[in-house]
Amino acid sequence: MSHRPQLALLLLTGMTLVVSACATKPDLDITIHQSERGAVYVERIPDRSFQATHPLTLQVDTMARMLRGVILKDGRGVLGNLASDKTETIRVFGDDDVEYLAPLLVEGLTRAASDQQVGFHIVKHSMPVQPPSAGAVFCLSDVRFPGVCESEQVGRGASVEATGGSLYSYERSLYLTLTGYRQRTERTDANTIADRHPFNPTGLANRTVHFVPESAKRPDSYRTARSTNTTLVIDYNLLATMPTASDIRSTAVQSPRPVKEDSAQRDTDLDELRKELKEIKKKLAEQETERTRQPPSTSPK
Repeated sequence: MSHRPQLALLLLTGMTLVVSACATKPDLDITIHQSERGAVYVERIPDRSFQATHPLTLQVDTMARMLRGVILKDGRGVLGNLASDKTETIRVFGDDDVEYLAPLLVEGLTRAASDQQVGFHIVKHSMPVQPPSAGAVFCLSDVRFPGVCESEQVGRGASVEATGGSLYSYERSLYLTLTGYRQRTERTDANTIADRHPFNPTGLANRTVHFVPESAKRPDSYRTARSTNTTLVIDYNLLATMPTASDIRSTAVQSPRPVKEDSAQRDTDLDELRKELKEIKKKLAEQETERTRQPPSTSPK
């Protein structure tokens, strides 16, 4: 009987520790910024044995250059790109995304502890087109200024595209992992779109993640057990000292027009090759017919 009070005391102490740990969760999970455009936050690294090099002070220009250099390449080959009429190289973060994320990610790295990383996601809004008879004003897509048009138009049926990832520093390298690219979901509540939620690696199938300039990317020997096939390891000190001419420009994203021109040129070349093959087959057929018509030659007596 004497052991029951001790057991109850142990259970009460354990529950108190759990409650206190939950109460201190905001200190370990900090929201840097949250709006209709997206969110940036500091979260606990799942692997408790891993220690990042935080806090880290980084220039906003260096962070912006890193975001501009993240690109996706289609892994389906030239024929797959021509069949789907899509560009082969895609910049993950547009200029407006870089302007939004760069200062927030820098702030997140300065506030993160060694057992934390910086998570982020950006949201693109696609509004349903209303019929002219409805008399409502609608926004096409990529609403940049919430409250001007979006607040009056967002509702059920609207869809959003979310791109998310995480970032941490380790031994003078930045580890950027994409967890989703333009993941399309239907919006159900105007107040929960920018809320933090786990991302599935959607939008990254048949695509590979690359970085420009390539010389600022660390070799595979720098990858850790936490690295995935969508993780980039960047030498941020080297990137900060490199000339800006080596960066991928905002116009470097291939537009549909050059791709169509290249496609037309390839189609022309293929047509000419088909014509040549057709002529060759025709000549071979004629020669075979002529050969079969000729009588066998007889030797003179």
